[in-house]
Amino acid sequence: MSVALRSESSMGDDDWKALRYEAEILFTPGTSIKEQDLFAGRSEQIQKLTQRIRLAGSHAVIYGERGVGKSSLVSIFKYVADQSPNAIHYIRIAATEGDVFRDIIMKIFKRMTVIDGEDKKRLADYYEGREISPDDVLLEFQNFSMASTPIIVIDEFDRITDYPTKVKISDTIKLLSDEAVKATFFIVGVSDAVEDLLKGHESIGRAISEVEMPRMSDSEITDILSLRLQRAGMKITSDALWDCIFITKGLPHYAHLIGLHAMQSACDRKSLQITETDVTEATERALLEANHSIKEAYQRAVYSERRDNIFREVLTCCALAKKDPLGRFNAKAVAAKLKEITGQEYDVPAFSYHLNEFCEDGRSKILQKYGQTRKFTFRFTEALMEPYVLLEALRQSVIKKVDVRKSQPQRQSDLFSI
Repeated sequence: MSVALRSESSMGDDDWKALRYEAEILFTPGTSIKEQDLFAGRSEQIQKLTQRIRLAGSHAVIYGERGVGKSSLVSIFKYVADQSPNAIHYIRIAATEGDVFRDIIMKIFKRMTVIDGEDKKRLADYYEGREISPDDVLLEFQNFSMASTPIIVIDEFDRITDYPTKVKISDTIKLLSDEAVKATFFIVGVSDAVEDLLKGHESIGRAISEVEMPRMSDSEITDILSLRLQRAGMKITSDALWDCIFITKGLPHYAHLIGLHAMQSACDRKSLQITETDVTEATERALLEANHSIKEAYQRAVYSERRDNIFREVLTCCALAKKDPLGRFNAKAVAAKLKEITGQEYDVPAFSYHLNEFCEDGRSKILQKYGQTRKFTFRFTEALMEPYVLLEALRQSVIKKVDVRKSQPQRQSDLFSI
C-alpha cells in the first residue's frame, strides 16, 4: 500500500480539491470494500471461511446485524481465496424479495459458462423453460475440474421469505456435502441465528460452519480509519479518533461515513490532521445524509406533545447503555446512563413506559424486547439506528463532550497512535 507524502505548505487549491475527492474513494459508506489493502479486521472470520474452501463438501453461513460488514467480507474474500493453490471461480449473487429456488439458481447459472463445440454459452441457457432441482445443481458442480474451486456467495439471503426455497437450498447444500463436491456455498444474511436463515435438515450442521459477524472492536474501527488516512498522508488526533469510535458503535458503515466527512472537513480547513472540530462537522454532515427511514423512525420514537417528556433522553441512554455480545441491554443499564447525563436519579418504573413504547408500532418499533417480566432485555431493531441516536444527541446537546469522555477507556498507545 503506497503512502502519500504531503506537506500543507506545498499544497495549492487544486491539491486540496484532489485530496478531498480522494476521501470519497477511500471511504465508502454506501458500498462494500473492493480493495484488499483497505480491508480491516475480521481475521477470525477470514480464517474460518478459508478453511471452508479447503475442505470438500464444506460451506458457511455468515450472519449478523445489518451494517456490520458482511457484504464487504465476502467481496474481499475472493482476493484472499486467490492464495489457494486451486483456481478460484468466484460467483456472488444477491437475493431479492420474491425470489424462489429457481430464481436463485438461475442467477448463479447465468454467471457460469460451458463450452459447446466451438461456442461458449451460459449454463442458464440450457435451463430456460425447465424446472431446476437440487440434484441438477449437484450434477453441474460435479462437472468442475478437481483443480478448480467454485465459491458461490448468496448475499441478502434474509430477503428470501419462501419456506420451500429455504428448504431446497438446504437440500442442495446437503447433497453437495454428502457427495464431497469441491464447491463452497457462502450464505450471507441479516439474522440472529443460522436457523433463521436456513431450514430443513438437522444434519446440515455438519456441512456448514456458522460464521457470526459481531460489531467491530475499537481497534478494528481504528484500523479502518488509519489504513485510509495513512494512504492519504493524513493524521488524526487521539481525541478525534476516540470521538469516531464512540459514535460508530462498532459499525463499519458509520466509520466510513464519519471518516469521509471528517477528512473532507480537514481538507476544507487545508489541514492534514483531523481534529475534534472535524469530527463535529462530520456528525452534522452525516445527519444530513442519513437514510430517510432512519430519520423518520427516530422522530416518531421521540415525539411527544408534552414539553417535559424524556423520550429523547431515554432513547439516548439506550444507545449509551452497556450491552452484551448480542447488543442487548437491560433497564438498569439505562438507569445508570440517565443519571450520568441528567444528574437525576431515575428508578426503572419511571421510564419503563418509555421502553415499552419504543417497542410499539406507534414509535417505529425502534427497540425489540426479549425475555420475560422483570428480566426483559432490549435491542435496537436496526443496528444503524444506534449511532444515529448518538449523532442526534450530540447535535441537540442531550449529551456533551464530557459524557463522551466518561465512556472513554484508558488510552493505550498502540490503539491511539496514528
